[in-house]
Amino acid sequence: MLRSSRIVASFASSRPLAQRSFSVAAHLQSHIGSSPIFIPESVELALDVYGADLDTHAVPLVIKGPNGVGRVPIDTFARLNLSADGKTLSVSVENSKDGKQREMWGTLRSLIQNYVTGVTEGHIVLLTFVGTGYRYELAANGKEVNVKVGQTGTTKFVFPEGVTAVSPSQTRLMLRGHDKHVVTLFAARIRSLRPPEPYKGKGIFVNNETIKLKGKNVK
Repeated sequence: MLRSSRIVASFASSRPLAQRSFSVAAHLQSHIGSSPIFIPESVELALDVYGADLDTHAVPLVIKGPNGVGRVPIDTFARLNLSADGKTLSVSVENSKDGKQREMWGTLRSLIQNYVTGVTEGHIVLLTFVGTGYRYELAANGKEVNVKVGQTGTTKFVFPEGVTAVSPSQTRLMLRGHDKHVVTLFAARIRSLRPPEPYKGKGIFVNNETIKLKGKNVK
């Protein structure tokens, strides 16, 4: 369990994060990457040194919480610093002037934050079915959903592991899971069955998605 800075000593940097200045020359620092990640008491962090990738030598950071477990590969140039009280985690890189490291800095921080949120609160995606006869039906086992959007039959989708669904109504389906990528990708698969079209505004909408309707050509 990663509750103290000594656990991440192999990836910890003894140098403090660089401070922004008012110099005309831009300082190479990630605005997102340098933001601290707040770790709830219910979340456990651990580096799986035995699960390191043999090619990249990246070591997985295991993030465990009430809703599940996530794994984020930590590259060798990444630096993780956990505060003494175990409540905040800071991410930095070995050389902020290196293009690849600078690009991955914010991405790595976002991945860790997404999993921390996912294993505690979960990620939710809402699908809205708009159109006459557009609806869905959850299977009794709670692991499948049958979607009907204008075709003669229905299309079955099997929920990925870790994804659950709540049915507020026959035209609104709420997907939830601890892995944001898995949840959004599954929602995109269902949406691809009938993407929103711009003439009648029918289709499967994701979250607050809107579409601008096109006018009819009148001769």
